[in-house]
Amino acid sequence: MTKRSLTSMRFLALTGAALMMATAVHSGNDDADQALARKALQEGRIRALSDITEQVKTKLPGTILAVELEVEDYGRIVYEFKVVDPSGKLMEVEVDAATAEIVSIEDDD
Repeated sequence: MTKRSLTSMRFLALTGAALMMATAVHSGNDDADQALARKALQEGRIRALSDITEQVKTKLPGTILAVELEVEDYGRIVYEFKVVDPSGKLMEVEVDAATAEIVSIEDDD
């Protein structure tokens, strides 16, 4: 197998894993949003969940409990994390799927 072939296989595996780990897509048309997110990942317009997760872990200490992929009304795709911080507080963290920037952090208690 060539190096290019292995790279393609890894990309497809990461893409599949990211889509499986994204537990839900929210908005008026879930199937269309899911297809949009899948296409965006394949085209490189959003980053894989594994990359985003590493960014969140370095910026926010705690335990990630859940992740959802959401397509907002105006088309931006975000990963929404449920995180328990070291003091036990539950937080909802939205991360831009394209840039890995944390968009918002809210108490989710």
